[in-house]
Amino acid sequence: MRWRLGYLLLFLLAFSFPLRAQIEPIPNLKVQPIPLPAGDITPSYGLFNQFLPGPPNQTPPFDPMNADPHGITNFHGVTAMGYTSGFTTDQKFAVVTDIRVYQGDYIGGEIADLNSAGATRSALAHGTFVEI
Repeated sequence: MRWRLGYLLLFLLAFSFPLRAQIEPIPNLKVQPIPLPAGDITPSYGLFNQFLPGPPNQTPPFDPMNADPHGITNFHGVTAMGYTSGFTTDQKFAVVTDIRVYQGDYIGGEIADLNSAGATRSALAHGTFVEI
């Protein structure tokens, strides 16, 4: 009985802390894009709401070339992406970047009631986004 109470207390404590989303709200954007509900799992981070398409047998390991390049869901438009890699000027660190640009229509979340925390409704919007 004591162990069950301890597990219950631990469970309640673990879920009482606020969690941060992977995507921060974009200031001055009325309709916020919704992150992709799936993605890759990286060892040090966990679930990363992004797929990493690229050539096979590379480091870091990539998803197949036809993997979804979008980082937001409910998107219809043009997506461009590119990877760059190199070393810092002192040659101590390798730097790999993943740059994605989206332009098009999307269905996102819009504040439904300013007096209710988290009350949103779906809304159609058009935008250009850059992820680095």
